Amino acid sequence: MNDKKFRANFRFLSSISVIVILLGVISIGVINWRLKQHTLDEAKEKAMIILDRNIATHTYFTHQLKPAVFEKLKNLADEKYFDPKWMSSTYAVKEIDAYYQSVSKGKYYYKEAAINARNPQNEADEFEKDFIEKLNKNSEIKELSKIKYIDGDPFFIVLRRGETMEKSCLRCHSVSENAPEDLIAYYGSDRSFGRYEGEVVSTISIRIPLTAAYKDINQIILFLAVVSILVLLIASGLATFLGKRWIYDPISYIGSKAKEISENPQKIGVQIDLPTSKELSELGGAFNSMSSQLKQERDQLEKTISKRTLELRETNTALEKEVILKEKTIFDLEKALSEIKTLSGLLPICSHCKKIRDDKGYWQEVEAYIHKHSEAKFSHSICQVCAKKHYPDFDIYDD
Repeated sequence: MNDKKFRANFRFLSSISVIVILLGVISIGVINWRLKQHTLDEAKEKAMIILDRNIATHTYFTHQLKPAVFEKLKNLADEKYFDPKWMSSTYAVKEIDAYYQSVSKGKYYYKEAAINARNPQNEADEFEKDFIEKLNKNSEIKELSKIKYIDGDPFFIVLRRGETMEKSCLRCHSVSENAPEDLIAYYGSDRSFGRYEGEVVSTISIRIPLTAAYKDINQIILFLAVVSILVLLIASGLATFLGKRWIYDPISYIGSKAKEISENPQKIGVQIDLPTSKELSELGGAFNSMSSQLKQERDQLEKTISKRTLELRETNTALEKEVILKEKTIFDLEKALSEIKTLSGLLPICSHCKKIRDDKGYWQEVEAYIHKHSEAKFSHSICQVCAKKHYPDFDIYDD
């Protein structure tokens, strides 16, 4: 019995432990997924801020600063003159971003990547080049964002439509003959020429590193896992203890009493102590009610059986007496019949001497014939007629 209880408790504890572990794994998985989603949202938000800021800088250079400065220097500056600090929005954005990263805690990758970029540092890699080609083929494409592993490290990458070639920019990007000599001297005559108005020249490429963020998440998850496991183990132990005390033990107790009744009918009617919990108390009450009712029905059944048995015994006694009486009567009849030999048929008797002729033709006295053919015996006496006739002198039959 103890071994059975041990196995039952072990199964119960094992089930609780498995459920707790599964809940813990699921909870940690959900938390991990949600934290990574939050990290991606933050990375995307940061990338959008950087992109919007730099695109705004490009727009300002292209539409306000460069046209205004060119108009002022139209008759003053030499055609050979070139200063990338205000004439190249890409140069300006690059320098501004360098200042920003020097004062910012967050490190990220920023590049205005172009095919045949004027500055070789801005040359697009294969991934960026493919996006630029798609931009020029499909004007509906504006942006691409995804997680990409580079050299084994995760990055949140955002590519957005970059600079579109404006008419004011063609002086420096159409043919090298039209470009300022200072520009040719600075960058050479081969790169970033042959552009046309409306061409998407570049893509703004930003890569937000996720390694540090994922490392922080992993540390948080590890901490949460340890804390959760400890909490769940404590809760599991408490639940196991309370469950055993309030649920399992009372049910086991009720089950053992039910088994006792099933194995020993004399236990019918036994009452159990009611558990403290409402549901199990109702179950215990139902058990007690059932046990009492079974006892009442059994007692009533025993009384009925005793009464019927007594009635059957009395009936059997009467029947036995009747059978004995009938058997005695039959015996008496059989005995009487055995003593009687019936005389039947026609008996030839002499009309004068009253002798009877037997089967062999001999005449016999009546007494001898009847005595021979029956069990009857004769005792001699005399009737009144004969007495008066033969013994007139004796008053044998005087009244």
